[in-house]
Amino acid sequence: MKFLAVTDLHYSLRDVEGAERRNILSAGKLRRVIGKYASGCDFIVNLGDTADAGFGDQRTLMSEISDILFSAGLPVYSLIGNHDTSLPKDEICRLLRMPARYYSAETPEFTMLFLDANMNDPSEPFPQGEIDWSKTYLDPVQLDFVRETLKKSDKPALVFCHELFTLQDPDPHQQQHVILNAAAAVRIFEESGKVRAVFCGHYHPGCRSDANGIEYVTFRSLCLGDEENCAVVNYNEKGLSINAYGL
Repeated sequence: MKFLAVTDLHYSLRDVEGAERRNILSAGKLRRVIGKYASGCDFIVNLGDTADAGFGDQRTLMSEISDILFSAGLPVYSLIGNHDTSLPKDEICRLLRMPARYYSAETPEFTMLFLDANMNDPSEPFPQGEIDWSKTYLDPVQLDFVRETLKKSDKPALVFCHELFTLQDPDPHQQQHVILNAAAAVRIFEESGKVRAVFCGHYHPGCRSDANGIEYVTFRSLCLGDEENCAVVNYNEKGLSINAYGL
């Protein structure tokens, strides 16, 4: 199994030359990334923060990115990011052609879970306006979904979420990228014995670690500078290999 991963495009019409984020360049970079690396992949994953509000119409921007993602003729699995929540989640799902705010999908090799931690209160999974990126949760209904999906699956599993479940960084500010009730989800992952890897965005530099037999991979943001940051992930009998591009 092989897939192309992109995250944190933050696409908008804003551009400040020399700034860390070159939001306006993300659409063009995505076209080039797909042209270079999508061939031979089974699908594409977009891990959220697709388009920002405030500089251009967010609906139009998100729709443009969605069209580019599907231009390769491959299945596309998108996730909601914290910046996307300036729009209602049902509208995000429509624009990005997602079946729901969280969902599962099957490959011959894996059960895949695509999660939504974009809420500042786990009792209110449908926020009214853009959320605070530093205080995110998974709601109880979704945790039950994760538990039951893993229980029923007869395959190993991969998990995808915009926000992080762990981060090996002592800086308290950076730790705010971690879901506040991540421990509850990690406990479900570990108790299932089925989760092989967890893939995230949100933390723009990217990182990789492992714990209790699970690999945690955070992809580098595509909006950074002029870099065409993306990754091609391969899974075979030897395990996980990641070719990162744009660094």
